[in-house]
Amino acid sequence: MEILEKDLQKIMSTPLFRGTNPQGLAAILAEERCEVRSFSAGELLLSPDTTEKSAGLLLSGKAVVHTPDPTKKTLLRFLGAEEPFGIANLFTNEPYVSVIRAHGSCRVFFISESAIRRLLEEDHAFLYHYLEFLSGRIRYLNLKIGYLTAGSPERRLALYLFSLGKKEFRLSASISALSDLLNVSRASLYRAFERLESDGVLQKNGRNFYLPDPDAMLKLYK
Repeated sequence: MEILEKDLQKIMSTPLFRGTNPQGLAAILAEERCEVRSFSAGELLLSPDTTEKSAGLLLSGKAVVHTPDPTKKTLLRFLGAEEPFGIANLFTNEPYVSVIRAHGSCRVFFISESAIRRLLEEDHAFLYHYLEFLSGRIRYLNLKIGYLTAGSPERRLALYLFSLGKKEFRLSASISALSDLLNVSRASLYRAFERLESDGVLQKNGRNFYLPDPDAMLKLYK
């Protein structure tokens, strides 16, 4: 399926594809099973039942990642524009390990496993960005394990905020979703936010947050 020029330019502006040879990328996308699709809120992007091996890249909008167990659906993370998903299950015969749904309207670029194989073999810029992305995912998972096993709600919250990698940010998750993610009650999470504020390591204005010194914040909650 042909990828529109405007979508190709958007794809090439994302961290994973930046610096990729445009002619080579366009040729591969034209020859392999790749497409851009639009989704409405709640629509399924990927699940363990997905049979086609491909990775996704959000071109606009947001998506939410949950565990696949319908009896205890746990929020894993939010995905924003330019973020890839589904990469961990490429090159295996195992099903996808999570469920991803649109969080509002979004547009998604799907790239097949065969296209990614060719890019890894033919384009060094893509290879380096791909390895950089996988290294970042490993770091994220280690941090996630850390704040799920950290002990106090303050420590879990501090590790989560630190993992965002920014001093200034707007919190996209709801309190309910964040309490599920950190495995603490909503009341405990509210108290943790208050504690971080009173200790001077967090400043907030509504859903806008500022961390004066993220490293000092982690040292405070050992």
